[in-house]
Amino acid sequence: MIYHKEPKKWKMAIIVWIAIVPLVFTIMSLLKPLLIETKLHPVLIELILTSILVILMVYIAQPILMKLFKNWLKK
Repeated sequence: MIYHKEPKKWKMAIIVWIAIVPLVFTIMSLLKPLLIETKLHPVLIELILTSILVILMVYIAQPILMKLFKNWLKK
């Protein structure tokens, strides 16, 4: 049986922060003004934006960062 040591929670928190900050600033500055122009309800706009952020985070940003920082995460 192969045992894989899980990364420390504080290291994972740093990885999440590194991924989420640029995504939040980029998505909010690019897409929020466009969605506001559509006259959608503000709650719906926030739901759309957070859904996009979560999808980008989970399927793109975090896997890339996990590969980049794999040696550090294993220490």
